[in-house]
Amino acid sequence: MIIVGSDFHPAWQQIAVVDSESGEINEHKLVNGNGEAERFYRRLPVPSLIGIEACGNSQWLIELLQKLGHECGSGMQLRSVLAMFASRRRTDATPLTFSSF
Repeated sequence: MIIVGSDFHPAWQQIAVVDSESGEINEHKLVNGNGEAERFYRRLPVPSLIGIEACGNSQWLIELLQKLGHECGSGMQLRSVLAMFASRRRTDATPLTFSSF
């Protein structure tokens, strides 16, 4: 399963993507207003688990994710998901890379 943690801001979001099978972790910054964020979430396998640390105007993203068939949550749910993978953190110096899904 693909798990995405999103730190959502009105104009952009910083995301971390974890593939729970391979343990691969990627990070990326997505712009909301130009369609980049929506294109990214449309390419994810369904269902993916999306955790959002959000501000007040993130409702459009939550509605999009639900429409696409992804599972989503916010706040404490996000921290719980990230805690599940804390033991699988990378310890080497290899830079994280972003790969398209």
